[in-house]
Amino acid sequence: MHATLEKWLEELEEETVILASDEINEEARCNMVSFGFNDELLQEWGKDSVNEFLRGCAALYQRKNGGLNMVFYSWFDEQAGQIRISAVSQAHGKLPFACKLKLSELTQVVEGIFSNNSGVYTKGALDVWCQNI
Repeated sequence: MHATLEKWLEELEEETVILASDEINEEARCNMVSFGFNDELLQEWGKDSVNEFLRGCAALYQRKNGGLNMVFYSWFDEQAGQIRISAVSQAHGKLPFACKLKLSELTQVVEGIFSNNSGVYTKGALDVWCQNI
């Protein structure tokens, strides 16, 4: 994993506190972290490094969730130009998005990051990678 992404993961480890709430949007907002980047950084990092970073984020959230049954998810916010991650309780039975979603493999989300394509504008559904933690 690229050194910058490793540093971000270390900072996330120090700062992350996973919260649970009966209100899905509150829970999602409290657990959300955004990562900004530019094209130069993406080229420096490479797809494998971003993939490894997001898997590391999921593992970190699992370690920090206090034994709660949650869903970790990641997506590319095309308008903000950010990689975003969050987690919500599995009990909600859904993810907190108002738009149509396409549950995708991590590699597809990473491809979207590198091609500046979240899926929303080209396929009518946001590509989201999620896993139970």
